Amino acid sequence: MVKSAKNFAQRELIPSLDSSVCPRSDQSLYTEFDSDIKWIRERVRVDCRKLPAGVKDVAQYYLSKRVKVLRDADFVPPHPLSPRPIPYLAFWLARDFGLEDVQVRRLLGLSLVYVCLSASPSDDLLDGSAFAMRQQMYLARWFWERYFLALKNLFSARSPVWWFVSKSMADWCNGENSTQFQGIDGETDPLSAGFLRKTSRYMVALMFPTLAGVAFLSDRPKAVNAITRFTNHYCMGWRILDDLRDWSDDSLRAEIKNSCVLSFLRNCAGIPRNAPLTQELIVSLFSDQAVIGQIYSAMKGFYVAAKREAESLKATYVTRFIDQQLLGHDAECLRIAAEGNKFREALAQLLEAECRS
Repeated sequence: MVKSAKNFAQRELIPSLDSSVCPRSDQSLYTEFDSDIKWIRERVRVDCRKLPAGVKDVAQYYLSKRVKVLRDADFVPPHPLSPRPIPYLAFWLARDFGLEDVQVRRLLGLSLVYVCLSASPSDDLLDGSAFAMRQQMYLARWFWERYFLALKNLFSARSPVWWFVSKSMADWCNGENSTQFQGIDGETDPLSAGFLRKTSRYMVALMFPTLAGVAFLSDRPKAVNAITRFTNHYCMGWRILDDLRDWSDDSLRAEIKNSCVLSFLRNCAGIPRNAPLTQELIVSLFSDQAVIGQIYSAMKGFYVAAKREAESLKATYVTRFIDQQLLGHDAECLRIAAEGNKFREALAQLLEAECRS
């Protein structure tokens, strides 16, 4: 049986998060904080016992399948190419800034976990994935309240962190609106900083208050500007990678206009906005090494800029993480090049089989 060209591209040409595609990861970045992860898991588990019975099943879905705080299996550190190192960014920056209080570090990590948990059902509702609307609305608010309480345990009412929390709430809503409803015309470069800054700001809004809080807790308020630049650059790179991983799902859900990668492919092919971008054409474009090279080059450019800010902060843990990302994506590019001939053969076989049918 001939393998589907689309599946081939998804599984082989565009690598999944498979440890075989990247150098050996720096596991100490994660294992050093195993006790903190266990504390967060237990804290979330205890908190969730307070949920009404009618929402617990939906909560378990978000806790185990989406943000993956609670899973049946033992905890496994994120893959080194995972673009969302939650809650480790809080741990790393706290350690880099000299915050040695274990409880402070854990509450910072807990705040990142809860804000991401809050965003997940909200994202689903905006995406039209309202499989349990009332429960999802309840959980989005409930998880946000736990995020707020985690920060309240760290910061006084007069702390400047609350201004950033307030601003981030507005930025998150505006960023979601940009992602969901702003189409990309043929004159816009979907991989440009100008566009990605708008469409990734919802993720910046989720992460930034906690990371800025590290600067306030360590009495380094002047570091907030560099943390802002780091978060912006990192999230722009994350947006490209996230859309690259999700290209098949986005195309099937007709979310092409919201994907920077699929919009870039549309521009490459010169297809008008009102014309369909078929999966066959997407796969064909992914087989072009020049196209893939442009996507990865843009993504890596943002990561390099993020690394520059991390180095300016002397954030060695964060720098190590970014270095691992860069090495891994170099390996991915090499793998894609090596798989190019296999892909073209698979596509030729698929077309030949379709002609015979």
